[in-house]
Amino acid sequence: GITAALFYGFMSVASVFLNKAIFEVWKYRYPASLVAGQTIFTVCAIATLTKINVIRIGKFNYAHFRRVFPVAAVFQLKLVLDMSALVLVNIPMYGVLKSSTTPFVMLLDYALRSRVPASRVQMAVWLTTMGGFVAGCGDFTFDPLGYALALASAMCTACYVVLVGKIGDELQLDSFTLLLYNSLWSTPLSLALMVVTGEFTGVTAYPHMGEKAFLLAFATSCGSAFILNYATYVCTQINDALTTSVVGRTKSVVQGVGGLFAFKVKTGVVNISGLLLNSLGICWYAYERYVDERRR
Repeated sequence: GITAALFYGFMSVASVFLNKAIFEVWKYRYPASLVAGQTIFTVCAIATLTKINVIRIGKFNYAHFRRVFPVAAVFQLKLVLDMSALVLVNIPMYGVLKSSTTPFVMLLDYALRSRVPASRVQMAVWLTTMGGFVAGCGDFTFDPLGYALALASAMCTACYVVLVGKIGDELQLDSFTLLLYNSLWSTPLSLALMVVTGEFTGVTAYPHMGEKAFLLAFATSCGSAFILNYATYVCTQINDALTTSVVGRTKSVVQGVGGLFAFKVKTGVVNISGLLLNSLGICWYAYERYVDERRR
């Protein structure tokens, strides 16, 4: 159980660092093409692993496939916004801004299902949010577009979480079948976005495109997206959804600290104070989720 949890935590952090390295080290500025590469890899990986009986997916159902389109569209938008934000925002602040997914989910749950979390959970979430606000005030690399993209990504993630829960319950789809349907829709959407934004021209003219080191980094990034999904599945199967959720929260703290040093992020007292408050809120939220689930 602990190995599966650590594997999931490691891949959660590694995938962000790999994507950031593509944008920061290689100065690659074409997020839609990276999303296209990741979704194509995912389709090929699921097909291969199904063929050799490592994983099982449901029989292809065209009616279900069509129903999944709204989820896939939000999923696609989330991925592109994620990548675009990561181009402009440093890793610690990226994690802070992405943590705003939780209050967005809370608001959607209240609006759609009239569900209100426990007061301690709300306090933990608002501490996390306050920490993010303080950290943003002290961010020396503040980029308004990057912040807007990251917050939009958090809103899309919240919508995706709610939609996946609704569609999953209605259609009774397993995680890999849903991931396959998502990726089958997302691949042409990514390619279309590349045409609309002019990324195709930029990618073909990219100076490092023929270099083996870059191609290896790009392929590793594409593979990491699928491996992260697989690690999420394994962790949930061997442990439970609660463990996966708690690890997903606490890894944000490790990710933020690692990002400070790996990419030599310039910080100050205000920024560090905000990051600490945000991290404290994340850990508190994870603890409350754990205690609340164990009480049931």
